[in-house]
Amino acid sequence: MAEKMEAPVAFEELLKDIEVKNAASAYVLIEANPSEIPNILKSLSMIENVKSADVVTGIYDIIVYLVGEDQNEIGKVVIKDINSISGVKKATTCMVVKL
Repeated sequence: MAEKMEAPVAFEELLKDIEVKNAASAYVLIEANPSEIPNILKSLSMIENVKSADVVTGIYDIIVYLVGEDQNEIGKVVIKDINSISGVKKATTCMVVKL
């Protein structure tokens, strides 16, 4: 005799009693001294919140993708960690919004 299968539980039902936080993310557009770009990339690779960093052409030199618990954490990383890297002239933060 076949066993009776239970219907799957909806994901929302499983999480109803758990506080779920949506992580914040941002792109940081960096203007840098060209000769210091390799050192900047090395420093960025040591920051836990940095998920990617790419050298690009145009008015910016490096584009960084950050993930954090909330926008405050993102701000702290940009102010304390990224802006303090030698060779970073300017860092413009573009927060990702969910529409």
